[in-house]
Amino acid sequence: MSQGGLDDRIRDKANEARGAGADGLDIRLMHESGMDARDIHRLRQFTEHEHLLVVIRCPKRNAAAFHGDLPAKTWATKAKTNATGTVMSAHGHLMVSDYDMMSLWRYNGTGYVKIYVSALEPGAASGAWGPEARRIVREMNGFLITKIQHGCQDDFVNPEKNPGVKMADHFLAIDVGHGVYLPTPVFCENFYKVHGLPWPYNASGRHTGIGGP
Repeated sequence: MSQGGLDDRIRDKANEARGAGADGLDIRLMHESGMDARDIHRLRQFTEHEHLLVVIRCPKRNAAAFHGDLPAKTWATKAKTNATGTVMSAHGHLMVSDYDMMSLWRYNGTGYVKIYVSALEPGAASGAWGPEARRIVREMNGFLITKIQHGCQDDFVNPEKNPGVKMADHFLAIDVGHGVYLPTPVFCENFYKVHGLPWPYNASGRHTGIGGP
């Protein structure tokens, strides 16, 4: 599909989102992040109600053309998405890039308390989550168009297998209803520092192995 065709689809998605209640901030964040504006709008409402901060590594911007039309890329799919923000599964099914949660926090009035969203056994690639993490992600997936497929990357305390962060990565923080686009890992690291959150990646972008429930 040409870039013009993708842009037309993204404009249509923005109009759909406006009809569903999304405002100007949601639309701007959609264009910046590649997430669906309806998902951004609902996450802003949800985080405000629950007093949450969620940080998400965003898909490629063109992925905004396909949310709701294609299923989210599954955790088992290791192939990388292409310039359109889509990828083909091993079984020949086209999928749109998912939203990678980096971290989840609850604001308590004075600071942020981590909600650990990963296997309770540190470093394990799979396993049971804590009850609060299960509840929150289940509720999020109840309204998200593109569903969360796995736990938070920051909480996967395995330096060998954690994918770390790369300079091409971009992020969206939704902080108790307010969305902030973070265009590079440097911006994301600075956001963490300003909000008193530990940044678990070294200067090369590798996970430090520090953290855990």
